[in-house]
Parts: sequence; structure tokens; C-alpha cells
Amino acid sequence: MVTIFKRGNKLYLQYTVNGKRRQKSTGLDDTPANRKLLKKEVIPALEAKIITGELDKPRAKKFEYYGDIWLKSKESLKSYMEWHNIYLHQLLPFFGHKKIDEIKRGDVKEFVHKRLDKVSPKRVRTLVNCIKAIFDIAIDYEHIATNPAQAIKLPKHKPIEMMPFSKEEVETLLNNADGWFRNYLAVAFYTGARHGEIIALQWSDIDFKELTISITKRIKKGQIDTPKTQSSIRKVPIFKPLVPYLEEQFRLCQEAKTLSVFFNPHTGMAFLDTKKLTQFWKPLLQKCGFEYRRFYNTRHTFVTQMIRAGVPILDISQMVGHKSIDETMRTYAKYLPQEHLKITRNLDPFACNLADSGFGDTKLSQ
Repeated sequence: MVTIFKRGNKLYLQYTVNGKRRQKSTGLDDTPANRKLLKKEVIPALEAKIITGELDKPRAKKFEYYGDIWLKSKESLKSYMEWHNIYLHQLLPFFGHKKIDEIKRGDVKEFVHKRLDKVSPKRVRTLVNCIKAIFDIAIDYEHIATNPAQAIKLPKHKPIEMMPFSKEEVETLLNNADGWFRNYLAVAFYTGARHGEIIALQWSDIDFKELTISITKRIKKGQIDTPKTQSSIRKVPIFKPLVPYLEEQFRLCQEAKTLSVFFNPHTGMAFLDTKKLTQFWKPLLQKCGFEYRRFYNTRHTFVTQMIRAGVPILDISQMVGHKSIDETMRTYAKYLPQEHLKITRNLDPFACNLADSGFGDTKLSQ
């Protein structure tokens, strides 16, 4: 039962929900007209909400409340700082001040359109997945019924095209690079290692006797951790053309008295992020007269050249730390469209032993 009482000159309502007494100001002055309005319209509506249980529903909180819960669930992940930065710098400024039940599908779409002006659809898809996960937490708390970020349509992602360097282009880059950066490029081109793995190398990882490099860690955004995947923890061979570059770099490090294989010549300290390398990469491309290509193409160059050299795919996959040969082939086969035409013409597909046709000796014509 809802009753009216007066406090000062204002009218209040008193009612009970689940055995708990509540009082609520109407904001109305105590006049006959206002009492009549309460009895005729306000009190019946309030009693209906009490009967249906609407007043007993959990009260929705701001987006930030559920976002903090989501972010806390990421604390044990190596990628925590990436999620933290996404939440702090992109999601909170747009949604943080709003109550979760006030955010509509149109708000999410507005966010998407604004981000698409600055980043790729793939990146925006990652952001939307974060938003969906935060709304799902609010659904679990029964503070909202539906997820407004569900099934948001995005343009198809167009991945940045790989542009591996040719043998001649690699020679040009190495001939025009100086000092440590020339040595760095040689390691990148002759191992296919990721740049975060290369800047994390210590001289204890280099075995000149066995001619191997142990890749057990990486540096990303100032953080040292294990490589991208479990299969990325590996040993890679040091091919003989790479040895002189490593020996020269070793002498430079002895002079600088550092255990890191590569260090920033401007600071004398180890690199804390691969982005710092672009200040050396871009001028080199310009010096060589090359159009800009992503630094990551050093890795693509290694893989494509190894495939062309006839190195077994399994060996290549293990050297670059792929999960499987399927990943290697799926990623790189399209960049070798004419390789099948180099198969020896001595092959007889119907021979009992393909080796008799010369196919067992080499897949590619010499």
C-alpha cells in the first residue's frame, strides 16, 4: 500500500518493497490538486511497479563499473597492457560516463564510425569485441537484457599487403646501411625473426660454435616476456653469410660494454620497443630509392627466399616459429604464384618411383 505524507511543504510517498520500507519525495507542494494527481496517476503506476517487481530489479551502473571488472579479468595475460590501453584511451573516453542501460546500439555504431576514420576494420573489430564483453558482464548482473554491440556490421578487413624484397634489393639495403643497423638487417633477413625477438637477444643466446640463435623472449612496448606463441620459442640456424655481421656486432658491443646484441646508439641502452627502429629504417629506404615498405617485410623476405631455394616447408615453419606448416603455406603460397612452373620437366607423374624422374633430387629446376 502506498501512502502520502507531508514533510515541510512537500509531499512524499511511503511504500514497502520486499519487506523494506521506502520513502520517496514527489517534489510537489502540498496542495489539493497535487494530492489528487498523486492518487489518480502516480500511486497506481507505482503500485503496478511494486506488483510486477520492477522496483526490485538491480540498478544499472555506469559503463566504467563493468569495464573495470572486464579489465581485471585480463590481469594474468601477457597482453594485459594492450587491453589496459584500449580500455583507458579508447573505450572509457567514449562510454565511461554513461549508465550501461542508457547506451544504445546507435551509440556503439557512432563509436565504430569514428574509429574507422583512424584505424583498420580489423582493429575496430577488436574494439567492438571488447565492448561486447563488457556489456555481457552487465547482462550477467541482470542490469541489462540485451547486448547493443551484438552483430555490429563492419567493412571487410583488407590486410596490408606483404611486399618481400628481392635478392638484389636485400643486397642494396645491406650495402647502404651502416654499422650496427647493417648488422641488424642481416640478422632480420637471414633468420626471419620477428623484430621484437631480435631486440630482446642477448649474447648468451648466440652460439658461434653450434651456429644457432636461441629465441626465448621478446620485447613489446617496454615489456620483456616470452615470444608470441609456444612454437615461437625455438633455435634457428646461423647461416654462414650471417657470421661476419654477428662478429662485427659483437665487437661493437664489447666496446659499448653491453650484453644486449643490439642497442640504441643514441642512448646506449637496449631498445624497449620496435617502433624506435623506424627512425633508422625509413631513411635507409629513401637512400636506396625504394618506396616505403613495412619493416616486417624482412621476415616475409626470408620465408619467400627459403621457399624458392627449395628448403622443406617444415624446416622453414620451425625456423620462423609458426604453429604448423599450414600456417606457413596459407600465409606465403600466394606470393609464389609461378613456382610450380619451375618443376623439372623430367618428372613422370606415373612413374613407380618419382626419384627415377629426378624429382626426388630437386623440386625446382636448377
